[in-house]
Amino acid sequence: MAARHVPVLIVGGGPIGLTASNLLSHYGVEHLLVNRRPGTSDHPRARFIDVRTVEILRSLGLADAVIDTGVPPEWVSHVRYSTTMTEPEVWALPTHSYHSVPRRYSPTIPVMTSQDLVEPIMAMAARQHACADIRFGTELVALSQNAERVTAVICDIASGETETVTADYVLGADGRNSTVRELVGGELMEGFSTGGLVQDVLFFADLSRWVGDRIGALLFVYHPKGYGLFQPVDAKTRWRAQCTTFIPHVEPGDVTEELCVAWIRSAMGDTDCEIDLEVLGIAPWAPEAHLSDAFRAGRVFLAGDAAHVLVPTGGLGMNLGYHGVHNLAWKLAFVLRGWADKALLDSYETERRVQSDRTRVASVDNARLAGDLYRTHFSGGDVPAAAERLMQYGNFEGLVLGYEYASPLCLPDPDEPPHVDNDLIEFVPTVRSGRRAPHVWLDEAAGVSLFDRFGDGYALVAPDSSGMRRATAGSPSEAAVGEQAAAALADSGFPISVERVDAEALAADGLYRRDETVLVRPDGFVAGRFAAGTNVTEAQLRALLMAR
Repeated sequence: MAARHVPVLIVGGGPIGLTASNLLSHYGVEHLLVNRRPGTSDHPRARFIDVRTVEILRSLGLADAVIDTGVPPEWVSHVRYSTTMTEPEVWALPTHSYHSVPRRYSPTIPVMTSQDLVEPIMAMAARQHACADIRFGTELVALSQNAERVTAVICDIASGETETVTADYVLGADGRNSTVRELVGGELMEGFSTGGLVQDVLFFADLSRWVGDRIGALLFVYHPKGYGLFQPVDAKTRWRAQCTTFIPHVEPGDVTEELCVAWIRSAMGDTDCEIDLEVLGIAPWAPEAHLSDAFRAGRVFLAGDAAHVLVPTGGLGMNLGYHGVHNLAWKLAFVLRGWADKALLDSYETERRVQSDRTRVASVDNARLAGDLYRTHFSGGDVPAAAERLMQYGNFEGLVLGYEYASPLCLPDPDEPPHVDNDLIEFVPTVRSGRRAPHVWLDEAAGVSLFDRFGDGYALVAPDSSGMRRATAGSPSEAAVGEQAAAALADSGFPISVERVDAEALAADGLYRRDETVLVRPDGFVAGRFAAGTNVTEAQLRALLMAR
């Protein structure tokens, strides 16, 4: 019997693999997803979804369902630092990037939720697409490739039955201990490791008496039994404690529920053992931050923790995975649908590696700076100054929205980037080649974003002063810069449209220019800007878009 063939095999059914599935289904690309676990996660795991990730989920129609799982806004306006919860607070750090409130530069909001609530939403959506075959309880056991295809052996864990599958491409989204990365000979480059373990304790308890009005996205503590934090999973009675230090002579394998409960009581200041605790589970993990030596090996790509492992300080890791797979999925689809040359796929690592390493470093710095705050407090130093240095912990819009791609898919921009004093914290929306196209509302009711005009292909955004709100390539109205070239591409089957947008609405925030046409990629990033009078030929567009 001939092996089954699929265009894409996705290995890993966590949030990144499931996002890849939904994105590929958006393009009608047939694929098979396999995941070792029998179902979606039953542990909170990663808990924060940043505003850029929610924008991606919005494009899939999933943002509202995910936002509904989040904790209330008042719980995510600050990160708090204490010794114990009965001692005076060391510092309360405002966290703009966590705060689930509307912001002028995005059509949506970030959300503090948990992975075990989000994954079922993603899995249910993935299974609704006819081109997706989703198999949990199935693992990858062998992988080889040649110039034409990848051959994989997968195994149904319950029955032990194996099946050979061939694919044009494989996407490894199977976590920090990635089987895909191992099978293609990849390694995690040396980075950061504490050399110890954190005990992740999920428990039920009514902590309202001890927490009081000291509510926050993260409640850090530094008490006699060690350094760690509490996370309000549901902002009610479901909590997660991350306990980082126990009695020195206790080996990690000897950590018991009793030790974890004692740690929690010490951190809360519950000297009389009044808190009624129900421990649901304990899971150890190692704080590490590494990049894979490559994000691609031939026809095999790595995404999420398989490509980059981050310290979870700041909640940056899962979001980095979402952003990366969003960059990759449309490129795979364009090549598989015959719209673009396979050289397009080279840009995945070119564009994502720099941002991945930048984010990895920020996650390590977050851990160091949080520790510095406590060291400063205990030594009687300048705590406000230490807190100012720590501001990037929950204020990182520059990191997640202000980065810039430098690749053949983005024309060099003629202008200097906007100045910022701290490129991790500060974000200045700008129409600039290589950057995320800025959001603007196109109606007075703030219900239609410019993002809603972007589809699955390229969009040539043209200011229109005639009152016309939409046109397609080849419209008989006055041509926008590059419209004739876009029309020729569209006629050849390449997915590109001209989006005429009311000039008053487009230029209302002073970001888009009335005399400029902007070419936006399928992932919402600017490919190039064309001033009035510029002659853009079909050949130039084809070269930029790597169109076949």
